[in-house]
Amino acid sequence: MNNIGKGVVAGSVMATIILFIGMCLFIAGFAVVHPTYMAIARNKMTSHIQDDKIYFEGRHFLGVGKEFITFPMAWQLIEFTDDDSTGETEYICKVDAPLDAATKKGLPMSVEVSVYFSIPPQQLINFYTKYGVHYEDSVANDCKSVLKNTLPLFDNDDVITNRLKVSAAMNDALNRSFAARYCRLEKVLLRGISFKTDMENSIEVTVLADQRATANEYSNQINMINAEIETLKKEYSYKVNLIISEAEKNATLIVEEARANANSIYATSTSEAWRTYQAATGLNTDNLLRVQWARALGATTASDTIALGYDAVGSKFVQKVTEA
Repeated sequence: MNNIGKGVVAGSVMATIILFIGMCLFIAGFAVVHPTYMAIARNKMTSHIQDDKIYFEGRHFLGVGKEFITFPMAWQLIEFTDDDSTGETEYICKVDAPLDAATKKGLPMSVEVSVYFSIPPQQLINFYTKYGVHYEDSVANDCKSVLKNTLPLFDNDDVITNRLKVSAAMNDALNRSFAARYCRLEKVLLRGISFKTDMENSIEVTVLADQRATANEYSNQINMINAEIETLKKEYSYKVNLIISEAEKNATLIVEEARANANSIYATSTSEAWRTYQAATGLNTDNLLRVQWARALGATTASDTIALGYDAVGSKFVQKVTEA
């Protein structure tokens, strides 16, 4: 092989090597963001980050010498508890011992709290700038400080009987704190407050006494309400009876008025009928009275004998009317 042939072979080998290296570098320039995570691109050599873009799930080409710094998009959990099962939960940020605190009056207590938070994608650059990659301890310490400053604001009665109020105050304080730290509070769970055994016994006695007093108060209120209900029932019955009495009186008046109207109409109709009869028969007033008397007598069981034996004129007109 002459020198030209050797040069061609050497050039081909070199080109192949360069192409292979280029392909390796190209492939190495890709990075993956797994589901439920987001990422910031960082230069491995200078540690500078790309502060104008957030990367989400998928495979992305970053170029040679760059890598992803990933953060969870899901809720992260900070636990202050002795519960060992918490470690099985996904997205654990930090697990620490229960908080040692005291009330406004100095009552010592041990508080178990679960705090869920998330990092908004639009705040990720600021969050990374403040806390860096290993943010878990810093965020948990900030959370602990806020909670321990909140608990002494409450009296003994609040932490014993009104824990919803304590939980709401924790939520408000942590909400402001997390917002200032470029993350978002999602939920606060006040899991429990415990005291020393002798203290718990004393509290139990106090709580039971309060519950009995409350039960008695409720019982008194119920009795008062029942008494008011009975009074209302009596007043209602009286009003109903009054209404019924008034209605019956009105009904009697209506019946009497109707009867009077009916009698008046009957009398008018009867008078009109006799006038029509007198005009048709040509009877004078005396004879018409005899006919009326005969008819009245005819309404008895012995009407025929009485009518015919009483007055010949009357009998004559009765017969005339009967024939008519």
